[in-house]
This record gives sequence, C-alpha cells and structure tokens, in this order.
Amino acid sequence: MKNDSAEASAQEDIQWMSRAAADDLDAFSCLVRKHEKAVMNFFARNGVYRDVEDLAQLTFLKLYRARNGYKPTAKFTTFLYLIARQILVDSVRASQRRSALHEKAGAEMETSVEAPPMRGEGQDAQKALASLSPSLRETVVLVVMQGLAYQEAAEILGVPVGTVKSRIHSALAQMRTVLSGES
Repeated sequence: MKNDSAEASAQEDIQWMSRAAADDLDAFSCLVRKHEKAVMNFFARNGVYRDVEDLAQLTFLKLYRARNGYKPTAKFTTFLYLIARQILVDSVRASQRRSALHEKAGAEMETSVEAPPMRGEGQDAQKALASLSPSLRETVVLVVMQGLAYQEAAEILGVPVGTVKSRIHSALAQMRTVLSGES
C-alpha cells in the first residue's frame, strides 16, 4: 500500500515538473509546497541552522532554472537532493572562504551558530549527528532521516552504493558510541 502511494507521489512529481517545464507556475508551486519542508530538514540535519530558508529558496530557484533540462530517468527527489547538496557544498565553501578572509584580516567572527535548544533524546541524537564528519552526516541525513534508498543516496552523493552502506554502518557505530557516553 505504502509503495503504491509512493509511486503515485513520484509520478505526480514528474507530471508537475513536466508542466513546470512548460512554464506552468502553479505546477512548480505545488512542487515547492510538497518538498520545501523536506529540503529545509535536509539542510538543518546537515548542520545549517541560520540560513535554512535561504538555502531552500536557492535550491528551488536552481530547480526552476533547471526545469527545462529535467529528464525523469531517476526519481524527482534524487534530482532535487542533487541540487540541494550542491547548494550545501557551495554554502560551506563560501563560509570557509569568508572565515579565512576574516581570520586573515584579524577580525573575529562567530563561525558557528548553536542549534536551537532541544530536550531529552532529541538533543542527544542531534549531538550524536553533529559528531559525525560531513560525509557521514550527509549520508545519514539522506538515508535515515530523509528516507532515501541506498541507490538514490549513492546517485546524489556521487559514490558507489557500497560506500553509502559503509558510511551508514560507520556513522551508526560512531553515533552509538557518542550516545553511550564512551567518547
């Protein structure tokens, strides 16, 4: 049953994207409304707290610009997360360049923003997730938190499926260590 609804949802995305390619703004708006929270969660779970909405907006802007080149050879969400991942990578690089410039100029700049306070197990899980390297965190976010298949995550990350499986295994082991207090 769940598979049927997921397939129908995927087909709906393809139809909306095809209509968006024909300059149907209502269809594109439907895509944005359907996926905006998931895209914002993707950024938040990858350690972006302050600029989540801006990065999501950039993702959908880039999606809109790419609408004519979209070919439904893979799931729409794979295409969407490829764009979101590139926006994330660009954002991290820009942040690193800004930090280096400020450091070089001798200016002090806060380079990280604390996540909003959380309570209980959620806070522990967020701490464990934050302890991961960017590549492990990104893989966990896509597979565990966003619910993508290993194959989809591999396509988005540009790595073999085996690498995704290995990263998930390593990340979960590292998170267990952090959660058990053995770190």
